[in-house]
Amino acid sequence: MNRYLIVADDFTGANDTGVQMKRRGLPTTVIFAGHPVPGGEGSVVIDTESRGLTGQEAGAVTAGALQGVDLDGFRCVIKKVDSTLRGNVAEEILAVDRAYGSELVVFAPALPALGRTTEGGVHMLKGVPLCQTELAKDPKKPVREDNLKKILERVYDEPVTHVGLEDIRAGKIDLTGGRVFTFDAALDGDLRAVILAAMATGKKVLWVGTAAIADSLMELERKTHPALGVVASVSSVTRGQVREAEKAGVTLIQVPVHDLLAGRDTPAPYAAKTVESLLAGKDTILLSSSSYDRDQLALSEEEGKKKGMVTSQVSEYVQALMGAMTVEILQKAPVSGVFLTGGDTAMGVLGTAKADGSEILAEILVGIPMLKVVGGSLDGVKVVTKAGAFGQEDAILFAMRKLKEA
Repeated sequence: MNRYLIVADDFTGANDTGVQMKRRGLPTTVIFAGHPVPGGEGSVVIDTESRGLTGQEAGAVTAGALQGVDLDGFRCVIKKVDSTLRGNVAEEILAVDRAYGSELVVFAPALPALGRTTEGGVHMLKGVPLCQTELAKDPKKPVREDNLKKILERVYDEPVTHVGLEDIRAGKIDLTGGRVFTFDAALDGDLRAVILAAMATGKKVLWVGTAAIADSLMELERKTHPALGVVASVSSVTRGQVREAEKAGVTLIQVPVHDLLAGRDTPAPYAAKTVESLLAGKDTILLSSSSYDRDQLALSEEEGKKKGMVTSQVSEYVQALMGAMTVEILQKAPVSGVFLTGGDTAMGVLGTAKADGSEILAEILVGIPMLKVVGGSLDGVKVVTKAGAFGQEDAILFAMRKLKEA
C-alpha cells in the first residue's frame, strides 16, 4: 500500500508537502475540504483552509474534513503544520489524532533547509525563538507560543513528552510510557532518527510536521540514491554555495591539490572517502581545497611553479584530476545524478568519461540546466551544470535535490 494522506491548513502548504510524494514518482492529488477523497492508489492531500479561523473553528473544520474518509486505507497519515507554527496547530493536531485513533503522536515541525529548527523544545527561525521574531506581531495570526510541549499541553489532557537533541543524536529516543511526543531537530538527519525510532515501535503513528518530515519519511520508505557534487571553481559565489550545502548536512571531501602536486599525497584516499560516503547514502561533494578556501589556490600555484607549470597548466591538472576521480567514484557507487560547477570541471568529467555529448532535459533554475550524458562510461547519467560565479546561495543544494527526483 503506497497511499499517503496529508492534512494541511492552507493551499501552499498542501502543495509543498504533497510534492514530496510526487518527487518519488507517486501520483498525488490536492483536495479541498468537503470534496470527495478519491480512491485508487494515489496519495491525497486535504486542504482545510483553516489557518485564519479560531482554534475551535479550525478543529471542527479539520474533523469535518476527515468524516467518511477511510484513514486506515493509507500507509501513513501526516498532519502538515506551518514551519513557523502559524495557525491553529494544537487544535488541528488533536482533531486528526482523534479521527485517526493514533497510538503514537510524533510532533517534529523542523524544516532545517529553511532555518526552521527546534532546540531545547523551542522552535526557532534562523536561531531566534519564534516569539522573538516578527511572527509574534503578525496582524492576522501572531505566534503566541514557540515551546512545542506547551503548545500541545494546551489541548491534551494526557502527558506530553519532549525528546531533546542530545538524546536524539545519542540514539536514546525513549518512546515508552507515553503517547504524545515532541522533538528537537536541527538537521534532516535528526528527523530521520526520530522517524526510525517511531517506526521501530510498530505503533500506529500520526506524523506531525512540515514538508521536511514528509520528505524524510519518503526518503526512508522509498530510498533514492544520493547525489554527487563535483566542484573545482574558485569563485566566491560557488564557495558560498558549498558552505550552504555543508550547513545543511551535505558531506564535503576536500582534495588538497597542492599536496598532490608536491607528491606528498595521492588522490586514492579522497576517492575512497567519497565512495564510502555515497554508499552510506549521503549526498556528497568532492571539491578541490581551493574551492573551499581560496588561500589554498596560492599554495597550488606555488607547487605548480616548482614543477615549471604556469597557472593555466595547474588548472588543466585540476580539471583532469577531478575528472578521473569522478569517473572512478561513479564506477563504485550508484548515484541519482552528478552536479558539476565550472565549465572546466564539467569538461574534465565528461572528457574522461569519453562522452559523445549530452541531451538537455530541463532548466531547473534560470541558467542552470539538467542534462543526460550521451555515450561513454557515464551514458544515461543525469547531470546538472552551473557556471562557477552563478546562482543563489542554495543553488547547489537545490540542484542536488532535483537530481534525486523520480
